[in-house]
Amino acid sequence: MDRDQLIDIRDRVLNCMINDDFAGADPFDGLESALFRASGLGRFRAARLAWLQAIKHGPDFLRKAASIPPMANPKTLALLGGAAQGGVLCDVRDRLIEMQNPDGGWGYPFEWQARAFHAQRHQSNAIVTSFVVDALIESGLATDHPALQQAKGFIEQKLWRKGHFAYFDHSAVEIHNASLWAAFALHRIIGPNGKSERAAERVINAQKIDGSWAYGTRTHHRFVDGFHTGYVLDLLDRFRASGISGIDDAIARGWQFYRDKCFTPDGLPRSFAGQERYLDAHAVAQAMGSLVRFGDKQGAVRVAVWAADTLFDPTRDLFFAGITKGSRPDRRNYMRWTQAWMVWGLSIVIESTGSKLQVKTMSIFDANKPLSFDHPDPKRAETEAELRALPEQDFRALYKITRRAASRVKAEGEMETLYGLTRGMKTLQRIGGERGIVFMKSQSPFLQK
Repeated sequence: MDRDQLIDIRDRVLNCMINDDFAGADPFDGLESALFRASGLGRFRAARLAWLQAIKHGPDFLRKAASIPPMANPKTLALLGGAAQGGVLCDVRDRLIEMQNPDGGWGYPFEWQARAFHAQRHQSNAIVTSFVVDALIESGLATDHPALQQAKGFIEQKLWRKGHFAYFDHSAVEIHNASLWAAFALHRIIGPNGKSERAAERVINAQKIDGSWAYGTRTHHRFVDGFHTGYVLDLLDRFRASGISGIDDAIARGWQFYRDKCFTPDGLPRSFAGQERYLDAHAVAQAMGSLVRFGDKQGAVRVAVWAADTLFDPTRDLFFAGITKGSRPDRRNYMRWTQAWMVWGLSIVIESTGSKLQVKTMSIFDANKPLSFDHPDPKRAETEAELRALPEQDFRALYKITRRAASRVKAEGEMETLYGLTRGMKTLQRIGGERGIVFMKSQSPFLQK
């Protein structure tokens, strides 16, 4: 796969987003369901939480039955408009300014219930406001523009909590990446200031001995995940680039933790540190951006190629929401959470590679060796990841080699060897199906009677 192919995939997804007027589904928009609103259950916190999780984790037909309208999210536009240094891909400045709330901030276009707080539709929050501020400044908007001055007032007056910035103005809940984002947005508008520096210092002091950051300070916020770790590292690096000193050690230790725990041994990202679970496309996108930022361009290219081969659906011109632990694609289509982030991440990789660099897929497979798995096989996950990144021509060749070997050992009665090759054949057929690579049934010795 070369750079032009990555550009083609990125642009196909972006064009679909533009054709949909940037409106679509979101993992957290369940409370906008016409069915749920008509039920009257929205008055109860427990019901809101349960319904939101049901929509988020349930099958796609449940979302359709619930009648949840597609919505345009300011954060979607911000990611395409230059936020987080992803490149200005669309002119969305005027639309973002139109979306600004009277209090000076921006929010999600849906009602939202978390364990720590309840947010109304469009309610301003630290994350969306900060991403929009970042995008507006990247678009060339002067910092004395009324929209940015109003955003300054929201961040500085509504969110400040004597040491950190809150996520919402009605809550004091401390979430490290949100506080750091607000600190950096304020820094971009007014320059060095005591509140931004205190908030950044507080985040640095919250770093654990192993170099990680929990999501927040509440008991249920003590998890460590890949994309929020990437957020924090990127922001600290941007603070450092702006002239803030004394944060090199925190960045170095955080980066080491991120590489060691938020990636698999073969270089693919993890959603949660040190855990092989559902892999969220959001974590994949953030990994691309962070790897490029900290100088591992080849690692970023590796992730981009894998994502293009594994997560991209060429029949719909969109990225899957993720990959399950069982290596099945999550085919749900999320506009902000998935498509905007993947376009953002690919754009960073594309920009970093230059016009002549070929994007090559590294393979662990011997062209003359059939695929076989032990049971259990400790390297199965790593091998399957490589299979998903293998060029189609090589993938088909491996299938052919394995099929021939299986036919031979079956005729020779070498049953133990056949069992391993059978597992290899079934794995190739399954992953081939995921990738849209179809083999004729007659090609398989295991399907013949």
